[in-house]
Amino acid sequence: MNIVNNVVRKINVLVFGTLFLLATANAAICCDNTLLELLTGSTPEASISARLLVISSKMQVTAGYARAFNNAAADKMHHEVMESWLYVASQITSNPPGQAAGDPDFHAVIVQISRDLGSIRQKILQRQLDDVHDQLEVCVSRMSLLAAIINGHQRMRDFLRFELLVLTLRPCSRLFESRKVAIISSDFILVLTSLDLPESLQVIEKIASLKSLYQTLSDRTYADQNCFNAVTQTAYLALYNEFSVLKKLLVAEKYFNLK
Repeated sequence: MNIVNNVVRKINVLVFGTLFLLATANAAICCDNTLLELLTGSTPEASISARLLVISSKMQVTAGYARAFNNAAADKMHHEVMESWLYVASQITSNPPGQAAGDPDFHAVIVQISRDLGSIRQKILQRQLDDVHDQLEVCVSRMSLLAAIINGHQRMRDFLRFELLVLTLRPCSRLFESRKVAIISSDFILVLTSLDLPESLQVIEKIASLKSLYQTLSDRTYADQNCFNAVTQTAYLALYNEFSVLKKLLVAEKYFNLK
């Protein structure tokens, strides 16, 4: 019981610190582990989710430091992230918990998170903090996906796959050619349509809006040459913000309460 209380206290402290950092960063886009929070509880699988939430919260803090270009603080916090992750990853790899055993995506997600954290570590060491926040945001979503796999939560799993797809559409001039192709050729609308979303009026409106916003982003991207212009960046931000509204709406409608 003491261990559980300690975990809860740590989560509360980390989440408070994260909210403070992200609020002061004035960033329109931020990491979100809302779905991971829903998977914490008293079952063995939920216990693992709670540990993943602690790591995810530390990632959010690191992202805030990176957004503020505080290299020393980002380096220190990311070191804690990697230590915690390596410990948990070794445990769940040797003894897959919950529904993870036999799931081909389980090990693949672990490997991807480990690779991403290693890449982020190198960028922090080289003081290249420009896109560290964005990479950590992807890691936070993958951490939630890992928890969904462990808990056998197919509905959340499918939605998080869509969330990761949304994040891969973010314009990045450093990766202009590959990202341009990814945006234009994305199966965004197909994946969105395939989700078993509620048929409430608000959700239906958001789905229609997302389809329209994606088409605008695709058209803007197609017209770009050599780099993404401000109009394209704005188009993505509009899409991302609308996706965030949809996610909050689904949480409010208790869409993720069923597996």
